Amino acid sequence: MTPRGVNFFVASSGALLAAALSAAALAEDEAQPARPVVQVAQKAWPAVVNISTEEKVDNPFHRTFLQAVFGSFFDADPAGGAGTASLGSGVLVDSRGYVLTNEHVILRGTKIFVRLADRRILPAEVVGTDPASDLAVLKIEGGADFPAIPFGRSGDLVVGQRVVALGNPQGPGRTVAAGLVSALHRQVRAGGRVDADFIQTDAAVGPGNSGGPLLTLKGELVGLSTAIRTEGPAVSFAIPADRARKVFGDLLGYGEIRGAWLGLDVRTVPPMIDLDGAGLPAGAAVRRVYPGSPGERAGIAEGDVIVQMAGLKIESHEDYDDAVSGLRAGDGVSIAFYRGSENRVAALTVGEFPPGLAEAYLSDQVGVDLADISPAMRAQYPQLPAEGVIVTRVRVRSHADATGLEEGDVLRQIDGTTLHEMTTLRSAVPRMVGRGSLLLKVARGRNSYYVTLDMD
Repeated sequence: MTPRGVNFFVASSGALLAAALSAAALAEDEAQPARPVVQVAQKAWPAVVNISTEEKVDNPFHRTFLQAVFGSFFDADPAGGAGTASLGSGVLVDSRGYVLTNEHVILRGTKIFVRLADRRILPAEVVGTDPASDLAVLKIEGGADFPAIPFGRSGDLVVGQRVVALGNPQGPGRTVAAGLVSALHRQVRAGGRVDADFIQTDAAVGPGNSGGPLLTLKGELVGLSTAIRTEGPAVSFAIPADRARKVFGDLLGYGEIRGAWLGLDVRTVPPMIDLDGAGLPAGAAVRRVYPGSPGERAGIAEGDVIVQMAGLKIESHEDYDDAVSGLRAGDGVSIAFYRGSENRVAALTVGEFPPGLAEAYLSDQVGVDLADISPAMRAQYPQLPAEGVIVTRVRVRSHADATGLEEGDVLRQIDGTTLHEMTTLRSAVPRMVGRGSLLLKVARGRNSYYVTLDMD
């Protein structure tokens, strides 16, 4: 009995030991995917900040589309006393104390403060904002050598790639959410403010994370969280870092957004075989070169197919737009293209969009002619809104025609910019150049509605 009992005990101990080792191995295997996320979060935390204000502020999106459909990322700080409010998160992108966040986070903030990971609370000033991109740049007052997260290239993201979203809500504290990129180039209407070219992920981010960083597993900044969908499966949206980098550079350098102008209108072309049987790669085919533009001066012509620009591979219209979004006026850029089956290279100096081209650009690219509302029009049509510009012509088979715009419609807003008259429209056009879509607020009769105009 004893030997059998001993043998049973020994066998049982071996089985228990094996089970324990197996459970430990399983736990280690299950934890393995989380290790890169933990490492990214630990490295990035010092650069993720909370943004607050001394005065209580109302949610600027109260009962609007963004809150009703996507939810608000920023709530009043539940731990804060009267007169304090947490607005959202931000990320240090420069060691001199420059913080990137969403424009809606600081829209109504006064006496803005930044709470660092080490719990210091420092005042900050607004360097500039870009409502069309829902981005803002803050500068922490006092001090330097802050931890910062480097910009990555959002144009290199692929669907299915793993990403990490961090936030610093003052109430619940620091948060981390990992997920996959589920879609790119998503167009989202957000309360009439933006129709940004969003990165869509399934990372379960929550309130207070607006303005927080979206990171690759290498710790590179590829986006800024900006909206969530509150109904159905968890879906969050982030502004691409390529656009954020351009906005940051312009606001820091000029105090305003300056569009890069190459004077080229392109479309995507797939790989082809020419008449000689040679394989030609996919690229961005030039369908128009604007007279007097940097592209024309560089010798680029209609029909040329761009395959590389600024060291980046160009396989589509989107690749071209991503490359242009990282350029600034005065930059020198090399463009590789083929003309027929001949490979060529051109050197180009980036310019600024010429204001005098605004109306011609709208007519050509959008397919719509616009004008101020005259006194005679107002007398004939008293229902016309007090401000806006009226559509006088819609070109057949144009983007405007496909969207359903009609003669007599009144444009009230473009990408969140209120149109008082043609003067404000002309000033808004340079920021439209190169965008994949435009969000329009249109008045027809006594009704107003929003419509996304696809520019691809």
